[in-house]
Amino acid sequence: MSDRKEPIELAICMGSSCFSRGNKRNIALIRDYIERHGLCGKVLLKGHLCEGLCKDGPNLTADGDIFSLLNSDNLEFILDEHLKGKQ
Repeated sequence: MSDRKEPIELAICMGSSCFSRGNKRNIALIRDYIERHGLCGKVLLKGHLCEGLCKDGPNLTADGDIFSLLNSDNLEFILDEHLKGKQ
C-alpha cells in the first residue's frame, strides 16, 4: 500500500489527432480501469490540448511521463506500471 497522499495525475491528449486516433476510446478504458481497481480518488484523470506530439499519438501523460502510440493492448500495461500498489 502506498503512503502517497496526492492523486496520480493522468492527462490524456484531447487534440483532434489523438482523439480521433484512439483517445476517445482510451478515456473509457482508463475510467473502467480506475473503477475496477478501486482507484477512484487516487487518480486524477484530466484532458489537455495538443502538445505538438501528434505524429506519435494518441498520447497520455502519467505523472509527467509521456506515453505514445496508445492502444487497448498497451494501455492496461502502462496503467498497471504506474498505478500498481496505489489501491
